[in-house]
Amino acid sequence: MEVRSLASLLRWGVTAVGWIAMIISLFVVPPFYWGWIHLILLACLLFITEYFPFPQDGGRVTAHFPLLFTLCFLYSPGVAGLIFVDVLLLVTWLRRQSFSRALFRTGYTLIGLISAYLVLIEGVPFLLPGVSTVSVMIGKLAVFAVVYELVSKGIRDILERAANPRYNRWWWRGGLEPALMIGTSLYSAGIILMGEQGRDTDPLSIAFFFSPLVAFSILSNVIARLARQKRKMELLFSITMGINRSLDLREVMNKTLMLLTDVVHYSYGIVYLLRDDRLIPEVVSGEGEVDDLKQPIPLSRGLSGWVAEQAEPVRVIDARRDPRCQKEPMVEKGVQSLLVVPLVLDGHVMGVITLGKDETHGFEELDLSFLAVLASQAVIAMRNARLVEERERRILAEERNRMAREIHDGLAQSVAGVLMKTETAIRLFDSQPQQVKQWLVECRSKLRESLKEIRYSITALRPSPAVRAGLLPALEKRVLDHQSETGQKASLQVKGTPYSLPPLVEEGIYKVCHEALNNAAKHAQAEKVRVVLRYAESEVWLVVQDDGIGFSLGQAVAKAEANNRYGITGMNERAQQLGAVLQFITSPGRGTRVVMKVPVKKEEKPKHAHQSVTG
Repeated sequence: MEVRSLASLLRWGVTAVGWIAMIISLFVVPPFYWGWIHLILLACLLFITEYFPFPQDGGRVTAHFPLLFTLCFLYSPGVAGLIFVDVLLLVTWLRRQSFSRALFRTGYTLIGLISAYLVLIEGVPFLLPGVSTVSVMIGKLAVFAVVYELVSKGIRDILERAANPRYNRWWWRGGLEPALMIGTSLYSAGIILMGEQGRDTDPLSIAFFFSPLVAFSILSNVIARLARQKRKMELLFSITMGINRSLDLREVMNKTLMLLTDVVHYSYGIVYLLRDDRLIPEVVSGEGEVDDLKQPIPLSRGLSGWVAEQAEPVRVIDARRDPRCQKEPMVEKGVQSLLVVPLVLDGHVMGVITLGKDETHGFEELDLSFLAVLASQAVIAMRNARLVEERERRILAEERNRMAREIHDGLAQSVAGVLMKTETAIRLFDSQPQQVKQWLVECRSKLRESLKEIRYSITALRPSPAVRAGLLPALEKRVLDHQSETGQKASLQVKGTPYSLPPLVEEGIYKVCHEALNNAAKHAQAEKVRVVLRYAESEVWLVVQDDGIGFSLGQAVAKAEANNRYGITGMNERAQQLGAVLQFITSPGRGTRVVMKVPVKKEEKPKHAHQSVTG
């Protein structure tokens, strides 16, 4: 806060110095030429270039240098500065932007302009005003342009970087400002050539000369606005796709704030979730230190709490004059304009998204509408997360019930039978030793079958090997284990070129294969089992085939439903979750063939982007 306060104080100091220098220049340096038509014409052209800025640095980059250069040498640096101040303040008022930012910009621009003029006139003796050759004039322009850019942009960058360590200096900011400086300097050289031809006093020539520059400014601004709208649509599409692919609310919110910087510039962004009448910062992003923004706040505090209570989106252009913004964490960090929208699910506020900018009039009404649309998408993510959580609880309950049924119907019955035979064997051990021996052999066989069922149950309870090791290694191991445990000859064949599949698809394929092999081991009485996995362009085929005794599908389904068995029913449920087609091709005495066709979409490699700070 102390650094920001000092930087703010220095900005006002720069503004004061620039204005004082302009006023002194108006009285000290007499105008070289005075013509109201030229003055009004150049002022109008300067107004157009300022009204249609480039999008960089929050719209504070314009192609004004050739016009300022012309005003400076047709009149004086004081007149050029006065026209620039009037034009910039008028544009700021018309566009409802921050006057403090505009005044700071007039300050460093005036200092750069007058410094360049003084260096040129007083500090470069071999470039005297009386010399009129084109080469010397071009030299003057070069000196003037370099000094102007270094002084004005240097002051701006030093103070901006003091307030925001992440601020990039002008020469490295995407190349726009350096390219613009070079381009407009060359354009200004044309002014010199035009003056050498005696046309500098012709208003029509000046209008035609500067018309391409003005047209370039307008066209660039329009293109930038269209590109911004395009990025907004792309952002909505990207977030919508992200919601469909990810059920992690934090991941969706991180991506939302990260991509928002391309279309809605902000200094700080927070996603609050409402819990126990407090707003908990789930995701925090910002240009500077954000640790103090990660503290929960009550509903009675700040604009975020007000929006959470009223469920209404709000745009504040000057937080210092809005009583609702008192004790808002961002305002305490120097933010002056705010956007806050609620996250409303089924009529209840689940949280808010708050964006702040360290200047007044920092956001437009369209930004509020766009953020409200993003909030609705975030609500969909919350709804999906809740549905998935509920589905997982239901699946877990069903899995527990299934395990209980399997233990009761299988393991418990087998162990009870073994226990009864063991107790009978103890009583008849002395009188019927041969019968006891036969019973013990039967008990050993039963226990071995029970041990297999226990292993199958343990395998089903563990996390899927397809998730841990990948689908192909997991299937290879499962086929080898099946062969060693059952004595059935088992093989795995992969057709096509394997490609990455979503984890849910890999797990589903593995589980269906696992259950099909389990059924083959329990019921098929087969000698051979073959597993085929075929990768096609838009689908994956799984085939599990045995040469066993087969079965009647209708009777098997009826028996499974009557005995609450999971097998075939569970395989169908997994196939439905994947949107797959599952077939059982079998008949008594002719073996069994389980075929599942899974529609898939090849995964695209995610584009990684840097998130400045997350909470």
